[in-house]
Amino acid sequence: LLELPGRRLRAIWTPGHTPGHVCLHLEETHPAQLPGRGRLFSGDHLLPGITPHIGLYEDPEDTTVTDPLGDYLDSLERVGRLAPAEVLPAHQHPFPDAAARVRELLTHHESRLTALLALLAEPLTPWQLAERMEWNRPWDQIPYGSRTIAVSEAEAHLRRLVKLGRAEAVPGSDPVTYAAA
Repeated sequence: LLELPGRRLRAIWTPGHTPGHVCLHLEETHPAQLPGRGRLFSGDHLLPGITPHIGLYEDPEDTTVTDPLGDYLDSLERVGRLAPAEVLPAHQHPFPDAAARVRELLTHHESRLTALLALLAEPLTPWQLAERMEWNRPWDQIPYGSRTIAVSEAEAHLRRLVKLGRAEAVPGSDPVTYAAA
């Protein structure tokens, strides 16, 4: 909690887009008297019309397998419970009803996980999985540099499926492939 003269600004740890991402919750009545509790400076965590990139964040010194999508989904639920009157994101425009946007994003990611599980009926590498996923444009129109970002997002979703026991690495595959469990 950051005590400011006449204000309370609370830092909320919201990993997902990055492991150290934070949102700032200004705990005060909204100036326009909108219903809800204060305003949320959401950074890249909660955006009104796009989904933030949830990729991999690895520490080369640490062999722990991370679950960035799981971290993101958990922190989304925390933010939804704050019920701010207004969200002030780093991109696009301010918007009300964080809880509704959180529900949309949770549904989006659950749908995406279900679609990926269907693709994993056959063993695929993370790159092959990304090639087959639905994006905002066909894979061959995604610039090469952006494809690596797409692959990291595919792998973040893949790791979530593995953690949930819904997918697994195929033993002995090289390069490693994954299939539905």
